[in-house]
Amino acid sequence: MSLDSLIMLSGAFVALLPFLGFPNSWDNVLLFLAGIFVIALGIIVRRRETHSINPGQKKDKSAFRDASPLSPPHENA
Repeated sequence: MSLDSLIMLSGAFVALLPFLGFPNSWDNVLLFLAGIFVIALGIIVRRRETHSINPGQKKDKSAFRDASPLSPPHENA
């Protein structure tokens, strides 16, 4: 099962938890465990994201800043 599937499944579980009919103490414990699970998944996704980038490459959003602009289309007159 992929991480995306686990995140969606845990989100659906948290959304449906109040309607499953568990006692309040169970709800609190299950909600706490689901929160810890979501936090752990977030940490895993974050670590995979940072490790997938080349070691020499910085992770910033200005990747296209140094790219040359596109030249305008040439018209055939």
